[in-house]
Amino acid sequence: MRIRKQIAQRIEDYDQAHDRLFVEVADSGQLDEVLKNRNTTEGCYVIKLETQAQSNSDYYQDVAERYQVITICSNYSDAYGAAAGDTAEDMQSAVFSAISGYVCTDKKGADTEPLKFVTGGLVDLKDSLHVWADIYELGYTQRINQQGK
Repeated sequence: MRIRKQIAQRIEDYDQAHDRLFVEVADSGQLDEVLKNRNTTEGCYVIKLETQAQSNSDYYQDVAERYQVITICSNYSDAYGAAAGDTAEDMQSAVFSAISGYVCTDKKGADTEPLKFVTGGLVDLKDSLHVWADIYELGYTQRINQQGK
């Protein structure tokens, strides 16, 4: 299973066992539709942002991947977003509790380094939606294929 799907599954499992804040936990495909229509119920979406690598030898490299976790909650009672503040903070806290320190598995089944929180911030607060994005990072070591050596 791809790492972004592992992250989404971990958030969904945590949410089902605890607060049940999210109506939908998915990857980036569903997020586009939600933002186009500007109406949603509470949701959480996992997107792979970037991959960076740094060689530490001729045979291995350290890889770091960043994932963005976007939480969206509706704010129909107050178009300025004040009413969604508590729900949004509860969602951010649930995501943090679910995945901070979580160890994923790479394509070959090896464990990655634990997920670490990097940063978070408000993306949008209008049209009755509160959109927040947190960034998490993990790392692993990857073998570099050496042809003819």
